[in-house]
Amino acid sequence: MNKAPYGALAPWYDAVMAHVDYPAWARHVERLWTQLKTRPRSILETAAGTLALAPYLEKPSRRLVHSDLSLEMLQAADQDAARVGADFRRLPFRDGSFDAVLCLYDAVDYCLESDDLLAFFSEAARVLKARGTLIFDFVTSLNSTRYFRDFTTHDEIQGTHVVRESSWDALTRMQYNQFTIFLPEADGRFSCVREHHMQRIWPVSSFRKAALQAGLVWEGAWDGFTLDPAGRNSERVHAACRKVSG
Repeated sequence: MNKAPYGALAPWYDAVMAHVDYPAWARHVERLWTQLKTRPRSILETAAGTLALAPYLEKPSRRLVHSDLSLEMLQAADQDAARVGADFRRLPFRDGSFDAVLCLYDAVDYCLESDDLLAFFSEAARVLKARGTLIFDFVTSLNSTRYFRDFTTHDEIQGTHVVRESSWDALTRMQYNQFTIFLPEADGRFSCVREHHMQRIWPVSSFRKAALQAGLVWEGAWDGFTLDPAGRNSERVHAACRKVSG
């Protein structure tokens, strides 16, 4: 059986991604907001998945809303937080609703065409208040070459086996991940579910062009989890844009 991305993986996602340091990621987001001289009180996290980052962004003075295209991922979240099933290219929020928008863990790389990128930035611009900021991250072709070219991983989680087969096409800049989930049955056999994920690994210039077309101001791009400018040796990049008018 084949399912849409994150439809079958959702119950096992947190275990597969247990290596991710979400507290450190949240601290980096806070550093970027400080760098941008902003203290957002209303925040929309798009592509929020199982809300693993949510508790580390919470503050008494903040209003947080978390959205994701995958309802299965949101349903798997073990958090008491506001969540909305939504495509970040078509957000169900009023104009000027948030001080900040986040899109992390290279979710923006699921935009496969230029029109998708423009829709992502345009919707972020629409729901941001004047002077509001968008922070997003993406991986580079260097990352894909090093870690996703003909690469396979296997996790066993309470008797369930999750196998990820990755490949990278440098010519088309497409990264592929196929997840095969083997579910134990009562008779000792396994049933099998597959998900196929596709991401386009865009250059920084494509993000910047789409952001400017959407009316956002490009604030910068930083290497990994530092405040150093992104460069040719960057594997992951965090970038920020700002809405200058209402």
